[in-house]
Amino acid sequence: MSDIAAELELEKGPAHRVLAQLCEQGWAEQDEQTSQYRLTLKLSLLGQRYLHGLGLPGLVQPILDGVAAQCRELVRLTVVNEGALAWLASSQGAAPGLMYSPSMDKPIVLHATANGKVWLSTMSNDEAIECALRGGLGKASASGACAPKAITSVEQLIPELERTRQRGYGLVVEEAEPGVVALAVPVRTLTDGAVVGTMSIAGPVMRVQPERYDAFYALLQEASAKLGAVWPRQSVAAHASEAA
Repeated sequence: MSDIAAELELEKGPAHRVLAQLCEQGWAEQDEQTSQYRLTLKLSLLGQRYLHGLGLPGLVQPILDGVAAQCRELVRLTVVNEGALAWLASSQGAAPGLMYSPSMDKPIVLHATANGKVWLSTMSNDEAIECALRGGLGKASASGACAPKAITSVEQLIPELERTRQRGYGLVVEEAEPGVVALAVPVRTLTDGAVVGTMSIAGPVMRVQPERYDAFYALLQEASAKLGAVWPRQSVAAHASEAA
């Protein structure tokens, strides 16, 4: 409650009333054990309906499927949404057995995920720090959602962003989750180079070894260029045709 009130610049009383209204309308809920508030799936589902209306999932899925078939790991795509990242689509390339298949409903922790790191690296350090702090960097609630190897401070974040810029891709090794490695690149529109999302490959640490990083990076680069080419034009065209 204190964090929410501070973020909204409200006293605790008004902040509590706002939360009570959100809970009543089904947008938020309170954990009975921890008393912490969290968003329900209602907002996520609303966003998914909007994106489906634009035709984006249908446009990007074949591209993701192609990458997944080549790397034989999990491929996921995010979209930039109001100062954060949200999952948009995924494709599973791994065979049944040792398969990394996380929920697409979990929030993306910017400082502990490959998608988050590479997105932050496209900003200035000041902007990246602001987004990371807003996303939970240094807070106990965010630390609990990550593995022990995750970044926990601004002092750790800044050099990691520089390494990400030099590599060209975000990398996490057992940071978001134990036993998982992920690489990610930004998705930029072809028209103006704006970053509209990120794309990642993730899998078990025993399979996603450093010698595979370059090949995965090449796959991601090629696919992100394809996504950037279709994102601004065809998504709008699909939405217009559906509306007609």
